[in-house]
Amino acid sequence: MTTDIVIPTINLPFAASQKHPLQDRLYPATLEWARRFGLVTTEAAAERLRRYRLELCSYYAPTVDSGPALQLLTDWITWAVVFEDQIDEATAGLRPDLLAPVLDEFRAILRHDPGMPAPSNPAVAALTDLWQRTAPDSGPQWRQRFYDHISDQFRAELRASIHRATQTPMDIATCIELREKTGWVTFTHDLQHHIHRVWVPDTVYCSTPYQTLLWSAADVLMWTNDLFSYTRESAFGELNNLAIVLQTQQGLAPQQAVDHVHTMIDDRIEDFLKAGRELPDLVRTLHLPPDAALAAEHGITHLRTLVRGSYDWHLSCERYHHGPDIAANLHALDDLFGITQDGSAANTGRAPENERDQAK
Repeated sequence: MTTDIVIPTINLPFAASQKHPLQDRLYPATLEWARRFGLVTTEAAAERLRRYRLELCSYYAPTVDSGPALQLLTDWITWAVVFEDQIDEATAGLRPDLLAPVLDEFRAILRHDPGMPAPSNPAVAALTDLWQRTAPDSGPQWRQRFYDHISDQFRAELRASIHRATQTPMDIATCIELREKTGWVTFTHDLQHHIHRVWVPDTVYCSTPYQTLLWSAADVLMWTNDLFSYTRESAFGELNNLAIVLQTQQGLAPQQAVDHVHTMIDDRIEDFLKAGRELPDLVRTLHLPPDAALAAEHGITHLRTLVRGSYDWHLSCERYHHGPDIAANLHALDDLFGITQDGSAANTGRAPENERDQAK
């Protein structure tokens, strides 16, 4: 049984994403990469990955004409997608005690900790490969910023897993905080800078207008995701979804909750546009050198393509398409984190018994 909702159109004042000339090359190469490191081991897993339309990561870098750079971006986002599946639908999202040391192992890779043992699972092996392809071609400031952002992501994922494991409802403020941190938005924006060879200096990046641009973009992206994933996640008792939290906390009907989130998205788009108008004035006031001013312009452009590209991806992605039996669209997942799969604890069964019966 599914909950019928209508997802309102989100009006974004940015040009629609266009197909990239190199787009068709990205997915086959990424699938081969995922197979090589054991992230994909079956045809069902390959089909699952195909439904993500990962070649549309090219929406985030429309002017980049380097195949290796676009491939690196696509492979990184593939790793993030697989990570999310392990959290959302495999054991890891319900076992914070086992998830925490895995996240520490990921952090150690990004820190280049000495004396690290050989990769212990496919996710570690793939992340090691990604970092070896990324770190040598980046500066220490970029690496520190990237590490800080991805570490914050891991911390938020762990907090969300504790809510799932204990079935502790989220209040609205907690959900908003976790949604912007668990959406890989700062991570993707950092990668945009990396492949475009742009460094946004701290004098710009840490300013109020730029931080407003960044976090309003994160809210728009993740709340949009919550609309598209609402039916799927409500059927399985997911807690980290703003529409679901609003429905629970405020006693709203499903469509009312969805419409409320849509209004919130419109408000955040206005915040994004206002900050975009303020940033050039700030740059002029600070008397920053021309390269910093140009980096600020590039940063706004990248965030616009991220917001628009993510929305266009949601419209094209098959990840959230489903029939009346949502369970039929779920596949058993390999344990890519080295956490023993326990059927009784899998996330696909985390909803209370009566909710699971209704979802069938």
